[in-house]
Amino acid sequence: MKRKAQLAGIFTVILLVFTVGLKGTFDGYYGFYYSEKEYKKPLAFTLSEEIIKLKPVSMFLSYTGFDTGYSFFAPNVASDFVLLFELTDKEGNTIENRIMPTFKNKESITRYTSVYNMFLDKISTEGGTMKDTKYQQYLDIIIKQIAVSVKKENPNTNKIIARLYLYHYPDLKSYKEGEKSERLILIGEYK
Repeated sequence: MKRKAQLAGIFTVILLVFTVGLKGTFDGYYGFYYSEKEYKKPLAFTLSEEIIKLKPVSMFLSYTGFDTGYSFFAPNVASDFVLLFELTDKEGNTIENRIMPTFKNKESITRYTSVYNMFLDKISTEGGTMKDTKYQQYLDIIIKQIAVSVKKENPNTNKIIARLYLYHYPDLKSYKEGEKSERLILIGEYK
């Protein structure tokens, strides 16, 4: 009897993790492709939502962190980068500040922001020195090519400056001491 109870518990947890993952997949897909359109939810989507709404299930998921879809203590959660472009005219006046080129599709924005993961290597060090200078040069070229694309979109631009920032979130000690908001740390500036 004890063994059956253990197996039932394990099966229930696996089923809940699968249900949360299924709901998260549907939420992501329909939220991305149908955010501004009406659609009929598939039965699996509706069923997973109803299971998660049950009071004991939602409490269990909330207290364990399973409701996040990846759990609260997921390894290798990437740092956030911001790439800002300052476009100036011939007199040096700022025409515009941009965070990315203009894209026609949502998929393009997703692909573009996935490039930011490569920038982790701009802050990685091994033995106190930057790793692989050829790769660092390659990352610089990528940033400069993106800047060229942004510059082409505004014909009045004389000069463009690209700045790569890393979000710095306060650690727990700093948060307790009153530092509540994030700040941007300049990683590099490209002209």
